[in-house]
Amino acid sequence: MLKRAAKAAGSFTEPRRGAARRLAAVAALALASAACAAQGAPARAGGGAAPGAGARAAPGPDAAPGASAAAEPLFREAESLASRRRVIGVQLFVLDEAAEAGAAGERAETRRAALEAEAARVLARTAAAYAALVDAPALREAKQRPPALLGLALALQDSGDLRGAEARLRQLALEHPASREAPEAHLALANLAFAAGRLDEAVSACDGALGGAAGAALRKRALYVKSWSLRGLGGRDAVEEALEALRAIVRLGPAPAGSLEATIDEAAERELVELYAAHGDLARARAFFAGAGERAGPRLLGEVEARAAQRRRPEPLDRPAL
Repeated sequence: MLKRAAKAAGSFTEPRRGAARRLAAVAALALASAACAAQGAPARAGGGAAPGAGARAAPGPDAAPGASAAAEPLFREAESLASRRRVIGVQLFVLDEAAEAGAAGERAETRRAALEAEAARVLARTAAAYAALVDAPALREAKQRPPALLGLALALQDSGDLRGAEARLRQLALEHPASREAPEAHLALANLAFAAGRLDEAVSACDGALGGAAGAALRKRALYVKSWSLRGLGGRDAVEEALEALRAIVRLGPAPAGSLEATIDEAAERELVELYAAHGDLARARAFFAGAGERAGPRLLGEVEARAAQRRRPEPLDRPAL
């Protein structure tokens, strides 16, 4: 799916806003598919998280030791429930694999139904546990509050409450703008806006994620969503910004093999060449790709120049009919 979305990006010419938003929705699905592939398991529509998903960093520096000490039991309970749901996700994934291999037993469907019901109960308890911490007035300064807000937003999103998830993400970004979780909140808001076709909003949220002290992995994800949102909006200025976003991904250097970011690296290079060949100024190509860095810039410039030369080559004359 990611490859199909990338191919569409290079030849995007549809001026209608509705079609642009549908194209962006395809990209959002492609990103979700790529994320699942990088984790080694498909996304679950009705159960637990995919294996390897959901791990968060420990809370940051403690500005209010008393509040943090009081919040710790609540935070541990919520994290334990979230961990339990991830375990259920692994169990459901194993059942899926067995079914695809034709090795599922007679009681597999019964087991699946029980696990899915347990996952729903654990998800509800997880959201309630995070909310108990987040909404306690005495715990507003606890160091666990930003990761708890992020955990609550993700739990609400998994339960289908997108409006509630968005509200909690905005709360996190507004009330804890200097936290390590704030860039993740902005990126999650960008993903929600992107999937809903609110492309201007998605670009702004990506800028919020990029404005903080985010690491290279998160920056690549934000830049990629931004590039797709800009291409969906259309227009010369937006396309030029999309090219700059893709170039920034390349300039960050390669990600570890097998990661989602490595998939983005591959797509960004391909899309940068395709988009520049279709819409860029060939007279400025050398200067533009110099900004992609010494590792990839010359190679990508060569690909763009080869495409331009191929387009200038005259078409062979048709053989005259006898």
